[in-house]
Amino acid sequence: MARKGDFDPSVPLPPGLDIAAIRRAIDYIERELADLVDLYYEQANVFSALVGIYGTKALDSVSNYEKHRHIDTAQQRFPDLRRRGSGQKPSPNESLKSKGSKRPWAI
Repeated sequence: MARKGDFDPSVPLPPGLDIAAIRRAIDYIERELADLVDLYYEQANVFSALVGIYGTKALDSVSNYEKHRHIDTAQQRFPDLRRRGSGQKPSPNESLKSKGSKRPWAI
């Protein structure tokens, strides 16, 4: 579970996204994918893709960002999420990419 102290409040976040929403999204991903952790060791690329998909789903449900539906293209196109109300062609500043990685990042 993500703890409030794990986040650096001095890091700028995209407009409309806050630490509380990120924490809720992380908790959702961890809960939903807990049974699939062994997949990471067998097929890390598949697990990474699932984390990205569930990250998009989580942020769509707990934040001011919604899933961006690409009606005429494959789903692997930027952005995964757009700020609610930003229109069909949001600017990069109102867009997010949900990506799982096997690389450890400093928290």
